Amino acid sequence: MLKTLAERTGMHPAKVHRYIVSLGRAGYVEQEEMTSRYRLGPAALRLAFAAMNSIDVIRVARPQMADFCNRLQNTVVLAVWNTGGPTIAARETLPGLLAMTATEGFVLPILQSSIGSVFGAYLPRAKTASLIAAELTRPQPGCPKNEFEIDDLFTNIRRRGFARTTGQLSAATHSFATAIFDASGLIVGVLATLGPAGHFDSNWNSPIAKTLRACAGEISERLGYLP
Repeated sequence: MLKTLAERTGMHPAKVHRYIVSLGRAGYVEQEEMTSRYRLGPAALRLAFAAMNSIDVIRVARPQMADFCNRLQNTVVLAVWNTGGPTIAARETLPGLLAMTATEGFVLPILQSSIGSVFGAYLPRAKTASLIAAELTRPQPGCPKNEFEIDDLFTNIRRRGFARTTGQLSAATHSFATAIFDASGLIVGVLATLGPAGHFDSNWNSPIAKTLRACAGEISERLGYLP
């Protein structure tokens, strides 16, 4: 609603309305006739797709997601680091497989998700410190509760090459996640696979874990990464 937009932006409703009218003419905002609520318009969607397609890891990985899904026989998720944290950029699944309810654009926690933990292990702590501090104020079962446990988790992820969850984010779901690197050796994304607890082999040396690392390695290689 216009009132909500004014409150969120800290501007007078009349000023917000002038902006909304201009954005609407350009196609970035549209209004629902029945409710008078505003939402993003088609131009905003095109802008979002253009921004996502400019990210090399998404451009390279997206066409391969279906193949990865077939090889792993589990749902596959690609995540990138956004200003808000680890963000789902693409996902692929097969009929009958467990699919995440979260859609593209969903931001994941760092300590509670395998994707977030991989980003935490490889990114500079300055980028993740505020998010980690916020999560430590509401500790979850099976997750690190202090800096010592966090350092231990991240060290083990770098040593093994991937992270896993066995119910920390969702009691019904297990997952593996591993990093994607660019030509400079910097993490630019995380590839993850997930499946239902009891059917997903979450053993560290499982075929799923090895296949996932191979898939992520193929993306990294196409981005110019040399181990």
